[in-house]
Amino acid sequence: MPVFCKICSAESVELFARGVVLGRYDVRFNRCAACGFVCTEEPYWLEEAYADAITGSDIGLVSRNLAMAKIARVIISSFFATNGQFLDYAAGYGLFVRLMRDQGVDFYWYDKHCTNIFARQFEFSENDGAKYEMITAFEVMEHLDDPMAELDLMLKTTRNILFSTELLPKHVPKPAEWWYYGLEHGQHVSFYTKKSLEVIASRLGLNFYSNGKSLHLFSEKKISATLFFLLARSKAASILAPLLPRKTLLFADVTKISQKGLQLL
Repeated sequence: MPVFCKICSAESVELFARGVVLGRYDVRFNRCAACGFVCTEEPYWLEEAYADAITGSDIGLVSRNLAMAKIARVIISSFFATNGQFLDYAAGYGLFVRLMRDQGVDFYWYDKHCTNIFARQFEFSENDGAKYEMITAFEVMEHLDDPMAELDLMLKTTRNILFSTELLPKHVPKPAEWWYYGLEHGQHVSFYTKKSLEVIASRLGLNFYSNGKSLHLFSEKKISATLFFLLARSKAASILAPLLPRKTLLFADVTKISQKGLQLL
């Protein structure tokens, strides 16, 4: 029975390698010969993998959020309406949302697996019909068993998605040869080449921009690919972000939360 690529729909998916997930599951990894997309077989182990939403091996969570907050500030200020509303998709504990609100950007939180700790009262609601200037989805794409379906959900509220995921190296490593497969925690099930992301953008009717490594943008906007490439980097963002001051939302948020608390008394 033929197997079709989840990204480009080509009938060119073949067994690429096998890897041991969660220390005990012998898992098939498939690769599309047309677009290079790599994915696991049907991930029957995900309930176990998400027993802890944030894996114990993700010790870079805080430093990653600090770095992404700077980069997002620069990208938003350069290409998007800074007075708009923004949504962090699969936002984890809400640290990134809190950082962005502290820096004056009106961000909201959504995550179906994790508990919101730092951005309470600023959750996304499917019932409010809000449209967002942009969604951020950092370290999300590799978790998606059905990427196109999940992207379709995101695009109900925006036409711009800034996301991070490590591109597969040119000489594609086997599962035991690359840390990003995340065999120890089992949450990573999809892995992308630049070509596969370009195919996704084309199918969605969006433009695609990348820093060539780990940060990418699907957007309805036509912007300078070179400028995005230069700005979507930690070194550039560290220099430029402090030059883009905005009035913090911290004090307004404290007032809003306090008033809600009083209304419940």
